[in-house]
Amino acid sequence: MARMTIADLGYTPGQLPSGPKNSILDVPGVHVGQVTVGKDGDDVLKGVTVILPRPYEEMNIPCYAGLHTLNGNGELSGSFQVRDWGFTNQPLALTNSLSFGVVFQTMWEWSLKRSEALGIDVVEMSHNYGTPVVAETSDWWLNDIGTSALEPKDVHEAFEAALTQTEVLEGQNGGGASMTCHMFPGGTGTSSRVVEGDAGKKYTVGVLVQSNYGHNYDLQIAGVPIGKLMLKEGTIFTPGSRGESESTPDGKADDGSIVVMLITDAPMLPHQLNRLARHCAVGLAQVGGHGVGRNFSGDIILALSTGNKPTERVIKPQVLGIAPVETNDIEIIKNESIDTMFRAASEVTEEAILNSMIAGREGRTGNKGVKLPGLPVDRVKELLKKYRVIV
Repeated sequence: MARMTIADLGYTPGQLPSGPKNSILDVPGVHVGQVTVGKDGDDVLKGVTVILPRPYEEMNIPCYAGLHTLNGNGELSGSFQVRDWGFTNQPLALTNSLSFGVVFQTMWEWSLKRSEALGIDVVEMSHNYGTPVVAETSDWWLNDIGTSALEPKDVHEAFEAALTQTEVLEGQNGGGASMTCHMFPGGTGTSSRVVEGDAGKKYTVGVLVQSNYGHNYDLQIAGVPIGKLMLKEGTIFTPGSRGESESTPDGKADDGSIVVMLITDAPMLPHQLNRLARHCAVGLAQVGGHGVGRNFSGDIILALSTGNKPTERVIKPQVLGIAPVETNDIEIIKNESIDTMFRAASEVTEEAILNSMIAGREGRTGNKGVKLPGLPVDRVKELLKKYRVIV
C-alpha cells in the first residue's frame, strides 16, 4: 500500500517545511530498521522498530539527550542514564510490552557484536558503556497479549534492516504492529521539519512515534473535532456498539500509551532537549485534546541531538584514584533563538501521529476476530474542507 499522509488530505500542521522524505530519516546519519511478524487477521501481529541515531561505525559516540514524561504508566529503559549523564550512546528500539525484555537483551548482544566486529577491545568497550534504550506500548486490544513476545532473531533482523532500509513503514508495522490510536489502527508514524540556522545552516527535526492511545471522541485535526462530528453523524461508532468486539476496552487497554522519539542535528545540550521534549506534548495535545495523558497511559518522549560529537575519553593513568579532568569543544544553539525548535517539535509530533492513523486506514482484524475499522480518510477530508481547513 502506497504511503498516504495527512498532507495528502490537504492539511499540513504548522508553518515549517518538511524534509524530502517527511520522515525521521531526513536527519543526517539516522537509520531505521523494522520487522513485523504475522499478518492481518492473526491472533498476534507483533514487531520491533530499531533506530540508529548515528551511522553504524559511530554508534558509540554519545548523543546529548532529554526526556519528558506526561504520564508514566509505561517504560523506557536507559532513562536513568539519560537523566543523570544527559546523553545516550545506544540504539533506540520500540516494541510491544511483552517483547520488552527480549529486545533489551538482544540489543546488548548486538552492541557487543558490533564492537567486536569493529575491533574494539573489552577495556574500550567498558568505557563506551551505555544502557540500551527500549520503549514499549501495550497491544492488549488487538493481540493475544500472552503470546505476543518476539524472538531474538526478529530483533537481529531489524538491526540488519536498519543498514539498508530507506523508508519508515508506518501504521501496523514494526513496533507499531497491533497498536491503536483514538480507537483506530495506529502504530508507527513519522515526520520531519527543516529549521533555518544562521550563516546559511539548516537543521532537521525528525520524529518517529508509536501511537497507541486515545478515544475517538477526543480526536481533533486542525482544531476540528473530527471524532465527535463523525460519532454524531454515524460515520464511526464506538467499538462494540455494532458487534465489532464484545465491549469497549477499559483500563490500560483503553487508555494505551504513546512513545515519541525525536532526533535533531541541531547542536543542543540536555537542558534544552528536556525542553524540546516537553514541546512534543503540545503536538500530542493538538490531536488528542484534553484526553491525553490519562491515568493508565504511558506518554513518554525522548529527544536526542546528533549536532555535537563529544570526543572519546583518553584513558590516562590515575594517581590514588584521581583522574585528570577532560573537556569537550561543543556548539549550542542560543537560548534566545530556541522558539523555532519548539515549534518544529510540536509540528512533527502532531503530523507523525496523524500519519500513523492514516497508514492504518484499511482497518485491522485481530485476536478472536476483533475488527477495528480504519480512519475514514475520505470523510475526514470532506470535514476539513467543510470547516475551511483546506480549500
